[in-house]
Amino acid sequence: AQRPFPVIQKVVASMAHLQEEKLRLQEELLALQEKLAARESEEIAASVQLRGQVENLKANLREQAQEIGRLRSEMGGTDAEKHRDLLAAENERLRQEMKAREGELRELRRQQAACRDCTHLQENAGLQERLCQLQREAEEARAKLAELELEVQQKTNRLAEVELRLKDSLAERAQEEERLSRRLRDSQETIASLRAQPQQIKYIIKTVEVESAKAKQALCESQSRNQYLQEQVGMQRQVLKEMEQQLQSSQKTAAQLRAQIAMYETELERAHGQMLEEMQAMEDEKNRAIEEAFSRAQVEMKAVHENLAGVRTNLLTLQPALRTLTHDYNSLKRQVRDFPLLLQETLRSARAEIGQAIEEVNSTNRELLRKYRRELQLRKKCHNELVRLKGNIRVFGRVRPITKEDGEGPEAVSAVTFDADDDAVLHLLHKGKQVSFELDKVFPPQASQEEVFQEVQALVTSCIDGYNVCIFAYGQTGAGKTYTMEGTSANPGINQRALQLLFSEVRSKAADWDYAISVSVAEIYNEALRDLLGKEPQEKLEIKLCPDGSGQLYVPGLTEFSVQSVEDINKVRH
Repeated sequence: AQRPFPVIQKVVASMAHLQEEKLRLQEELLALQEKLAARESEEIAASVQLRGQVENLKANLREQAQEIGRLRSEMGGTDAEKHRDLLAAENERLRQEMKAREGELRELRRQQAACRDCTHLQENAGLQERLCQLQREAEEARAKLAELELEVQQKTNRLAEVELRLKDSLAERAQEEERLSRRLRDSQETIASLRAQPQQIKYIIKTVEVESAKAKQALCESQSRNQYLQEQVGMQRQVLKEMEQQLQSSQKTAAQLRAQIAMYETELERAHGQMLEEMQAMEDEKNRAIEEAFSRAQVEMKAVHENLAGVRTNLLTLQPALRTLTHDYNSLKRQVRDFPLLLQETLRSARAEIGQAIEEVNSTNRELLRKYRRELQLRKKCHNELVRLKGNIRVFGRVRPITKEDGEGPEAVSAVTFDADDDAVLHLLHKGKQVSFELDKVFPPQASQEEVFQEVQALVTSCIDGYNVCIFAYGQTGAGKTYTMEGTSANPGINQRALQLLFSEVRSKAADWDYAISVSVAEIYNEALRDLLGKEPQEKLEIKLCPDGSGQLYVPGLTEFSVQSVEDINKVRH
């Protein structure tokens, strides 16, 4: 049978939806109150606008008065009658405009009331439709309950039929047992009586025994059937018990449904009454708000009329000032007529001064550019002369600190000694003999990476000026070549410092020069040239002379990458 839970859930959902509808109506009431406040604000704004229009009318009156004064001055005379007629006509026009504004205000109130009535009618229609929908859902729930009761009745009838069939089966089994028991007793009595008779009736006894065996067989069959019937009775009792449990559950569910439907109907009636009360309260609130707005509008209209009367009074008092304003206006008009000539003269003088200043600036810029180029050539010449004086090929020596290979503690011995008076001499102890070497400069173990770089820093500038530069480190394994050239992230070596200086110089000259920097890395090992940045490191490459006759060497097919910063070079290397 169909379970009643979906119906209950549907009714519960309907009640929840009804509560949501109630909340929505309350929100709409608040929205209507906000709209009413907005309408009041609009009416206040309209009143302010009317006041502004009154001020505009005052300004128009002043302008008209000025125009009248101007016409009088142009006509060369004064006419009191004509002036009075013009003021009367203007006063009548102001009255007509005031009446038009009052008509617009009344039309605005009428439209506002009509809009509110239309909105409430739509809301009432929506509430009525929602109420009808809830009633239809309640009718559907009652129909479901009736179907459930009909199903319970059908199950009850089926249970009664099963009980009746069970009683008939039990009665039939009892009759069969009684009949078999009676036949068994009769057979036993017959056997006993026949055994008591003489020997000549043995044949009859055997016949009776044969019949008794048949009766026993029939009895066994009856007992088997009886056992089968008992099993059927047990099964029917189990089915009967289950159906009774289902019947009790269905009756309990039906009772719960009836209680819930009654509760829902009560809640529905209460919500309907509350909704009607709220609608009535909303209607009363709307009427009260309309009355208050109308009263305020009347008060404001009265104030507007009073302001209009004040304007008329002020108009009469402002007439003496009109003549003074007319005189000032004519004076300003003459000044405005003479202003273009004065403006043209001023612009002509300003253009001449600006042109002279621009010419002076251009002359100064040309002189500065000439001096800058001369100083640039002089700096380049001096720098290259300094490099030439130092020598195109310079050899430095850097002594590493003592390591574990040199010994530990007091037993540590350094094979290299320095000359305290000459930083270009190095003494080496080799096979018991002291050998001296003279270099361009010798860096002791305590020399920093910055000190080493300062000696080769000028070569970076020569590179920017167009000279080929080569800096390399030579020495046995563990001598410190990698540390000197590469260094660490916290204390970089010559490579990183030279690249940073190179890009810094390029950025400082970017306003006057365009530079393009590319990177390629090649290795010569065992007479073989390899491209370390290429996709095929085993590809054979050759060193050739440039075909332009410059005598420079180049490697055809060597991979090159364009770079813009030190980070780009580090990415290419890694």
